[in-house]
This record gives sequence, structure tokens and C-alpha cells, in this order.
Amino acid sequence: MIKLEYVGVSPFEIEVIFKTLSKFSLVDEKILAEEPNYVSVLNIEFPVPYDEYFFQSFGLDSWQKIKDLFKEMKRRRGRKGLKILLSFSGIPTGTNSKLVFSLTSEIGAQFEYAIEKIEHMIDAINIQIKNLETKRQFISYTYDAITMKWVLCEVS
Repeated sequence: MIKLEYVGVSPFEIEVIFKTLSKFSLVDEKILAEEPNYVSVLNIEFPVPYDEYFFQSFGLDSWQKIKDLFKEMKRRRGRKGLKILLSFSGIPTGTNSKLVFSLTSEIGAQFEYAIEKIEHMIDAINIQIKNLETKRQFISYTYDAITMKWVLCEVS
């Protein structure tokens, strides 16, 4: 079951996200407490590994619709804070880890570029996670606007 958690997201945006996600799996929806640094927070937890099979089974049209909505959310909020977390149940060859992509509107114009790169990072992330010396339960990536790359930010 996909977990959909949010605060400060419009009913229209939630409807689009919910309908798109529900084509893939059942969706458990929850409203979060307000977060002082962001006007909107969206957390989507996929119960599947981050791999090519996810993108194939989720569907190109559905993934494109989600990406377009994220971009529109950023545009509509302007300089106000937006935080998006996309979580997966690790990678196919990994342990019971959780892989999280954390993206905020603070990176400015590169926000759209960062969203577009998520689906193209599969091989690089799989190699990087396999090369970690010990098995980790939580692996987090953030987008670095200076290097224009998703970088490993937290491992525990």
C-alpha cells in the first residue's frame, strides 16, 4: 500500500496524486501537522524497490503526470517553501532498507531538472548502495544544486 502524507497541498493536487497512485496500488492517505519551514509538504512512500520495474509497472504516463504536478506545485508556490519526499523500499538487491529522495523548492530553477533525473539514477544508486561497507536501514538522497546531482546525504 502506498502511503500518501501531506500538508498545505490543494484538494485538486491531492485528487490528481491520489487518482494517479491508486492506478498502481491502494493508497493510505494522511494529513500531516504543519511544518514551520514549508508551506507545503508531500511525502509519498512506495512499497516497492527503486528500480526499472517500478517505473515500468507504474507507467510512463502516470510518472509523467506526477512529475508535471510536482513542477506545477513549485510554480504555484513561488518562493514559498515546498518539500517533496519520495520513498521506496530500498533497491532489489539490498536489505530491508528505505531509500528516500528529498527535494525542496530552495534549489530554485533546478527543481524541475532534479525531478527529471530521479528515474535516470537507478544504475548509479544501485552501484553506490552496493558499495556501502555495511547494510543500512535508511538511505537518503538530496539534490545538490551546485554539482547538479543527486547526492547521498544520510545513511543510518
